[in-house]
Amino acid sequence: MITSTMSKIHGIQHVGVAVADMDRTLPLYRNWFGLNIPFFDGIQAAPLMQVFTNDTVISKRASMVMNLQGGSAMEVIQATSFKPKPLPSDFMLGDLGIFAVHMRTHEPHRALQSFENNSLKPGMSKDPLGKQRFVIQDPDQLFYIAREDHQVYAPSGSVLGGVGGLSVGVSDIEKSKHFYALLGFDQVLYEGQGVYDDLKGFPGGDQDVQRVILTSSQVAKGPFGAVIGYSLIELICTPLRVGQKIFRGRIWGDVGFVHIGLDVVDMRGLAAQLAQKNIQLQCDSQAALSMGKTQVHCAYICDPDGVLIELIEVYKIPLIEKWGIFLNVHGKKAGKALPNWLIRLLRFSRIKD
Repeated sequence: MITSTMSKIHGIQHVGVAVADMDRTLPLYRNWFGLNIPFFDGIQAAPLMQVFTNDTVISKRASMVMNLQGGSAMEVIQATSFKPKPLPSDFMLGDLGIFAVHMRTHEPHRALQSFENNSLKPGMSKDPLGKQRFVIQDPDQLFYIAREDHQVYAPSGSVLGGVGGLSVGVSDIEKSKHFYALLGFDQVLYEGQGVYDDLKGFPGGDQDVQRVILTSSQVAKGPFGAVIGYSLIELICTPLRVGQKIFRGRIWGDVGFVHIGLDVVDMRGLAAQLAQKNIQLQCDSQAALSMGKTQVHCAYICDPDGVLIELIEVYKIPLIEKWGIFLNVHGKKAGKALPNWLIRLLRFSRIKD
């Protein structure tokens, strides 16, 4: 059995999504995905990302948003020091990197009806676990999978919840399965090979693929563990075709799903555990970084195909900034769950369009 580092990794905190126009995208994501609870929104230089930006310090606007109905958050990013390159037009299923993000829905048919006018004209199908799902694209041609998931934290009326997982193209299914197990995704829900009806919404979706669906043996912990619950990571490999990297010729901040953010506690202890498994930190802030009034300790690792994984130890974040309510979880409070009444107060910071 593979020993995970789940004791120090609390699950998927967020997924990083780089877009061409945040003023267009943020209202759309509020409408589509109910991502209307903001944590921060600001413009800042990103010197820590030089390893992933060709040794150039870029600046970007970033906004962290969540849906209290349940699921992980999303960090929406727009480069401000350069014009982001679009996704490659020749993307095919099996190319390497994050190619789709899963959004929860406990009412899949109602959710499908709300997307009838989407340019992709989605159709419902079932995944190997028997869950209904459909594929949509945003204006940047990013793929989202609305997937049946009955984990609901606080009903909001939204037909879709927050992030429930992601799909990753990999070059070696066994190597990637082992890697993500070390990060806590140690339960195999499905493993098989073939042509799948629910993948036919993607370019090249009629290929023969190897497919693994992973989850964690433990529910997410940490301050927002009750909201996040259980997440999925789906691995896709095309054994008859060598996948290209989705970010080939592009940098962090160009359009696409740029990273997975994992909530961690005890960064130093985690780094030592990862080193024992020959997983090295690519870069490390060494101490708390400030993003507005948010303070976090960030470090980065990569999966076997170069997918960027952000490790985030939260020190301080604004819960309801206008009321002066902040979450300070460094020290003895690290890793502790927030009480439900405090999380539910976040509804008062909801952005209404």
